Amino acid sequence: MFRGMRKFVCNDCGHKFEGMDCEYQATAFSAPVKCPECGSWHTYPSSGWFGGLKKSIYKEIWKSMDEHQDNTEK
Repeated sequence: MFRGMRKFVCNDCGHKFEGMDCEYQATAFSAPVKCPECGSWHTYPSSGWFGGLKKSIYKEIWKSMDEHQDNTEK
């Protein structure tokens, strides 16, 4: 579900940008958005109520996305 626009930060290059905030698999999390600077999908909302836990949660989301990508490329 689209929830509006939100600021994101890229974990790979540090670029901060605004992107569409869409719900990730029917959870409270925002789906990662492709970084317009480096093309990475390893992005997360730059603000929110998760604080320090946010990055560790998004590392699990990225891992799941990367595994899915690897499986679809085979």
